Amino acid sequence: MRTQFRAFDVNGDGYLTKEDLEMSARRSSEYMKLDEENTQILLSQRLTYWRDSISKDSTGRNIDKISEDKFVENQLVNMNDSNCREILFDAICSRFQMMDLDGDGLISPDEHAAIFYGFNIPTEHSKKVFDIIDSDSDGFITQEEFVRALTEFDLTENPDNEYNECYSPLVDNEN
Repeated sequence: MRTQFRAFDVNGDGYLTKEDLEMSARRSSEYMKLDEENTQILLSQRLTYWRDSISKDSTGRNIDKISEDKFVENQLVNMNDSNCREILFDAICSRFQMMDLDGDGLISPDEHAAIFYGFNIPTEHSKKVFDIIDSDSDGFITQEEFVRALTEFDLTENPDNEYNECYSPLVDNEN
């Protein structure tokens, strides 16, 4: 959860805000050289993800920014919710849509690298993660492969799980 938070905290100020997701969308668009129309679609997807998945505290109130500790706390509350798997599936599908920049139902290596670039994760790390998630090695990540990988990332407690670095190398819990 801390790894995911730090990936999403694009400006590195210790808080997630709507602006972080806007910055990531613009950076991803720049990487892929998207036109203004597609940039606006990507921006809209990121803002929907902010509104639906991040911008509420554990009581459901809207917030403008969230700290790393509060993000982790909210994620733990969500993981203990009886509808956790349904909520998680919806959130992961939303993330897939954000990564499928051309809308063809697949994530290409370039789209994957663009997302890493958007979130200030070194794009060199994207290749390794892409190859792990692309379980059939066909050169594309399907929604099924993506959902399986991120579900494993979000729910596993196995420190050796092959999907542990879906966002970047895991951060040390002590940091």
